[in-house]
Amino acid sequence: MVFRSERSESKHTKTLRLPLLLVFMVILSGCLFRHHTSEVTYINGSAVESLSSSVSLSYDSAARNISGSGLFMFRKPDHMRMVVLSPFGSVLQEVYVSGELVTILDNGNGVAFSGSYKNLPASGDFSGWRYIHWVLDIDPPDPAQRTEVIERVNRSGELETATFEKGMLISKTTATGGCVRYGNYTAVNGAAFPLEIVYETAAREKYTIVLEDPEVNIPFAEGAFAPDLAKWRVYPLSVLK
Repeated sequence: MVFRSERSESKHTKTLRLPLLLVFMVILSGCLFRHHTSEVTYINGSAVESLSSSVSLSYDSAARNISGSGLFMFRKPDHMRMVVLSPFGSVLQEVYVSGELVTILDNGNGVAFSGSYKNLPASGDFSGWRYIHWVLDIDPPDPAQRTEVIERVNRSGELETATFEKGMLISKTTATGGCVRYGNYTAVNGAAFPLEIVYETAAREKYTIVLEDPEVNIPFAEGAFAPDLAKWRVYPLSVLK
């Protein structure tokens, strides 16, 4: 990963390379894997409004392959928190998403980066964060259990192609966002959700997240998606390149 300011790369941005890549993987990778939709029994109308899960992460590109683990929390419509852990269980980094605001905490160095996702680079390791809401915007199962491919305008106003199998969304593609696929669906408390989310960017970088033992539709403590930045040195997201 490469992070540069307009003048030069600082020691703070250097420390973000591996962990931020691991966080970013959380939402992305590949385009071919099992769906298992025929094995899922869900309650019509049940939707995942919130989710908490441990995760396994991996990243693949022409240059390298890495993997990691962490914790993931999500609450509709636009709140997310990702905790990236070291092999010893300590926190390496945290990423908070709330609407357009993205905040990255580098726990090891006491620095943070915050701003609109629109200020993220247009290409490279961090560009996928621009599509975080799109990747996590997963249709609830269709009671009619249709199998079909449709074209539609998504919530960002962009034309996308969506594929459904037995009423469950298994893939979406856009001209600029790339391809995201959803696999290994399961039902938790009657609500169906994919345990594997795979995203391939337009630049052919692949990221994978695998959820493990998720809990759905649970309440979160007040402030769970709002980082306390009082003791942090905060830099704009735009310094990440």
